[in-house]
Amino acid sequence: MEQDNLKVEESLNIISQMVNTTRYNISEDKIIYLMWGYAVALSAITQYILQYQLNVEMAWLVWLTMPIAGVVNGIYFGRKKKKATAFSFTDRALSSLWKVFVVALIIFLFASPVLGWDGIYPVLMVLYGIGTASTGGIIKFKALSIGGYVSMFIGLVAFYLGFEIQLFLLALSVMVSFIIPGHLLPKN
Repeated sequence: MEQDNLKVEESLNIISQMVNTTRYNISEDKIIYLMWGYAVALSAITQYILQYQLNVEMAWLVWLTMPIAGVVNGIYFGRKKKKATAFSFTDRALSSLWKVFVVALIIFLFASPVLGWDGIYPVLMVLYGIGTASTGGIIKFKALSIGGYVSMFIGLVAFYLGFEIQLFLLALSVMVSFIIPGHLLPKN
């Protein structure tokens, strides 16, 4: 009888360890949401200041910080993937979602000469919203979902406004979809 109880207890421990191994820990990725949110918001505000307050012609060069953030992002997820012993459905779903997001982002960036930047920035806000609202739905974190939907609405409004205002709206978009939810994510 005692041996049976031990086996049941061992089995429960093994199951518990397996669940903990495959459980998605959103707090681990908190730094990524904050990094992207602050990088985009600061770049948008910096471009506005350089272009509209200081009349710097090549103010768009501030966006060259994005590939650096992309490299940091790649290193972070590369290391995370190496450490992982198992991948949950949530891991795979989020990985697929954000890969699709990056491909769509690149496609729209390459389309910018045709569509113009005032046509692209609202699309980017909608894309940010799709990524974060979907992530919030998958991991059941309302702040990300709500921020994502608000970002999409900001993108809709941005279609009707000039580029100068769009820079502020872009910063607002990532503030509600990345920065605020990033700070609200639990520590562990």
